[in-house]
Amino acid sequence: MKITPTVDDRRLQQKIDKQIREQPRQIQTVLGRTAEFLMGLIKQRTQKGKNPDGGSFAPYKPEYKAFRRERGRQVNFPDLNFSGQMLSNMTQKTSPTQAILFFANKFQASKALGNQKKRPFFLIGDRETKTLINFFAKEFKKVNKLIWAKERI
Repeated sequence: MKITPTVDDRRLQQKIDKQIREQPRQIQTVLGRTAEFLMGLIKQRTQKGKNPDGGSFAPYKPEYKAFRRERGRQVNFPDLNFSGQMLSNMTQKTSPTQAILFFANKFQASKALGNQKKRPFFLIGDRETKTLINFFAKEFKKVNKLIWAKERI
């Protein structure tokens, strides 16, 4: 999953483009913070059994539900969490122009892919898009305030 800094607000987009040219490390920092925030959103909603659009995941099959119950795991709703390894393996890398979320371990990545096919979780919902844009804008303003404050000194 890639996050690229594109915004509907033309003035903000011009500032971002200028910032990428003049201060690429600051944009990279803001993208990194935004990617970490998105990872938190994905983990939180997945643990609640919700898909990116706010609906519930398809229920577990009865056989798997029984297997989970035998192992002492919750069975009220699918949370894609048996050992906790898959979601905790989610990570990100950033550059001045994009942030990429991925699973670092091949085995965990294959589990995520299998889960994604049955219960899409590794996406950005419509409501989350607005939240991410607002988060990015706030972080961008914070970084700019720090840069402008340093330039005045």
